[in-house]
Amino acid sequence: MPPAKLFGTTDKNQLDTPEAIAIQLRADKNLDPAIANALASLVNAAYRDLSQSDGELKQDP
Repeated sequence: MPPAKLFGTTDKNQLDTPEAIAIQLRADKNLDPAIANALASLVNAAYRDLSQSDGELKQDP
C-alpha cells in the first residue's frame, strides 16, 4: 500500500516528482548514499530544466 494512502495525504501535501524520486533513491540499500544524493540532484536539475522549457530535449548541433 502506498504511504500516501496509508496516511491519507491530500493533493496539497503530496511530494513533487523530484522529491519523491529522491526519497526512493536515498532509501535504496543498493546505492551508496553519496551516489543516491548525486542522482537525486541530477534528477532535480533535469526536471527543473525540462519542466520550464517546452518539454523537448535540445539537440546539440
